[in-house]
Amino acid sequence: MKLTGGFFKGRVLSYKKTSGLRPTRSIVREAIFDMLGSQVKGSNVLELFAGTGAMGFEALSRGASFVTFVDNSMQAIRLLLKNAKLLNLRGNLRIVRMGAELALKKFADSGHRFDIVFADPPYGFGESKLLRIFSGTFKILNDGGLFILETGNEPGVYKNLRIADFHLLKEKKYGSARVQIYQKKRTSGCVSG
Repeated sequence: MKLTGGFFKGRVLSYKKTSGLRPTRSIVREAIFDMLGSQVKGSNVLELFAGTGAMGFEALSRGASFVTFVDNSMQAIRLLLKNAKLLNLRGNLRIVRMGAELALKKFADSGHRFDIVFADPPYGFGESKLLRIFSGTFKILNDGGLFILETGNEPGVYKNLRIADFHLLKEKKYGSARVQIYQKKRTSGCVSG
């Protein structure tokens, strides 16, 4: 699994297909970062459901100043540590073993703020859980911050989702995956479902 751009372009991250993880494919990562463009440079990034950390490491490769990786799987944490070591990264990342909802609450309570949040929850992730992720993300994103969500592309998935706090900037389908880029609105509202 190769990084597609920036300082670490072409470097290979550690990943085993038998691990049960589903990293974002290279073609999808490259498309997402092409859409984000220069907004990644100097940004403070959060990757929820991090798995291999492909999105976060890609962000660091493309100039993000700091990335926080969150996953509740010990297997994923080991892989994140291994990939950080492979890229010789230390001071500009943090790895947190915790569920996404709890992590969002702790970040909000402690005043942590992010410019970009990536989330790739397991396919089939419940709609009510996803709404809580949106709500938690709203609290930790800077005004105008971006939330990039990757979900399954099955018909009817999350069709009733109404997100009051975010503006959908772009949506694109890639095979079995759907990528949506949301921007936090500058005025407060509420997430409803």
